[in-house]
Amino acid sequence: MVAHADTGVSHRMRLSRCGERLLVSLPRAIVTAAFLSLVPLAAAAAATRAIVIGVDMYRQVPQLRGATADARDIESALRRHGATDITSLLDGDADRASVLRALDRTLERTGPGDTVIVSFAGHGAQEPEHFEGSQPDGLDTVFLLANFDPRDAQANGEKLLQSEFNHYIRAFESKGARATFIADASSGKGLTREVDPRAATIAYRSVAYTAIPDRLQPVATGADAALVPADFERSIFLAAADKQSKAPEIEVPGEGYRGALSYAVSRALDGAADTDGDGLVTTDEFLAYVRQFTYQLSDQRQNVVVEQARASDPHQEVVAELHRGVSVVATGVRPTEAAPTMSDAKDSASGPASGGLQIRPLAPKSLSIAPGEMPVPARLPLAVPPRPKEPIRLALSGAGPEPGFGQGSRSAFDVVGLGSDPDVIWDSLTKDVIAGGDVLAHNIEAKDLNVIIDRAATVRWLKLFAGRGPQSIRVSPSDGLHRKGEKISVSIGGMTGRNLVLFNLTGNGSLQFLYPLGSDPPVLESAEYHLNLTAREPFGADQIVAITSSRRNLQLEQALRQLDQRRDPARIIDILSEYAAEGALVGTVGVFTAR
Repeated sequence: MVAHADTGVSHRMRLSRCGERLLVSLPRAIVTAAFLSLVPLAAAAAATRAIVIGVDMYRQVPQLRGATADARDIESALRRHGATDITSLLDGDADRASVLRALDRTLERTGPGDTVIVSFAGHGAQEPEHFEGSQPDGLDTVFLLANFDPRDAQANGEKLLQSEFNHYIRAFESKGARATFIADASSGKGLTREVDPRAATIAYRSVAYTAIPDRLQPVATGADAALVPADFERSIFLAAADKQSKAPEIEVPGEGYRGALSYAVSRALDGAADTDGDGLVTTDEFLAYVRQFTYQLSDQRQNVVVEQARASDPHQEVVAELHRGVSVVATGVRPTEAAPTMSDAKDSASGPASGGLQIRPLAPKSLSIAPGEMPVPARLPLAVPPRPKEPIRLALSGAGPEPGFGQGSRSAFDVVGLGSDPDVIWDSLTKDVIAGGDVLAHNIEAKDLNVIIDRAATVRWLKLFAGRGPQSIRVSPSDGLHRKGEKISVSIGGMTGRNLVLFNLTGNGSLQFLYPLGSDPPVLESAEYHLNLTAREPFGADQIVAITSSRRNLQLEQALRQLDQRRDPARIIDILSEYAAEGALVGTVGVFTAR
């Protein structure tokens, strides 16, 4: 549980105060991706060309479940917006010779003003560097293809080096194009939070192995291997995870297992990143959407790393003109706009919130926010999502089902085995509930499982709602497991002139209404709002939910207040579906605590 909550407003707060920056430096040889500006199809000299690679069916390393779906999704999103020159290489078709041939042929067709998008979804790894002295840590990032076998000298070459993608990106730029590399893979071993051993198995897109020497003859040079993102001219780089971390596969309702980065990229291309509703998606809108949605969709187990090449201007370059279709724009920019004025913060205070949460004033700050670092959203690009139809998969550990358990749930559910990828696990011996590798709640009886099922369905729905245009929300000092007495801050960005409604969905399914209370101003005048918390019993998971809009929504506030301290999570879907205003945005993050 999170308790003794201080909330307040911090003037001109930079996102980096929470340990995150929109644009950060990448170490050399990190798993990177470049996303380039897309342009109207009417631009006769420009074209969008793409190579999409997805590998699930590996012969000698653990198989994946969502990589080919990622490749198909990105391809479909590009085709919906007019791109036609797309080469798709899936599973066994994604061998080294075929990938290099596709890159070479695409390079031959590329001309000035084009964008070339190369996406890879599959396993990443680290190996001793192929060019001595090119990497500070002596390790290359590599991307594994379907026939890779670390024990065979020939099959050990079925991979691509980061330096080889650097080589092609530089070659595309030399022809006046923008090269795009979306790498939904990882190469590290680190975890944001440890996974409870009783949890269902989580698949990660990275493997570790001891390989025999390969016979690879790289198409890259030592100079290519030494390149970092800032050395390129026109590219923007995304990474599914930093070089030290693992990226998980996640289950998207109605879609199955996916890579969160690829799924977010596809939804951004479909228009969800157009936060101000002007029909244009600028680079900063695109990156902010992908970064925030990936963060929320993965339960904060994944942080996308971003960097720009030196000639990029994310605040002005247009990624997509949605009403005209998507292709490549080499030089498209918005008219110059003045940066929004961030007014001084005002202290606010109110009495104690229910459930042990208490609100106290914070002193105003005077830090600056970089223009475009937290784009202020203005509308919801897509409609409120319907209630999910997929049943919640519930597994029981330690005992068989008791008569009538789950009765009263408003959400469909199936009882499955522990090896059948359950959404929720109930340990009948300890009375713990586990989901997504995290302990949600302790001391849950069988008669309360109906509420737990509804909670799981509601959190699933909130993530889908956030995908329509996620409200910026972050947890600091980390996304890890917070111990008893630790101070935690939840920061909600882009708030100047917006209405805020804030509540907590606890691990046992009760709702705590947090904002506005008492004299709290419903419409904020500062750029960022902070909910400051302290971890205390009962430990588990709290889902903090922020709903923002351009004006106050009294009906929404009143309906949620009526749920305060009640255990009826399914009602949240009803309330937001009925009362969420057009242009409302949802942000949701978990806060995980333990003794």
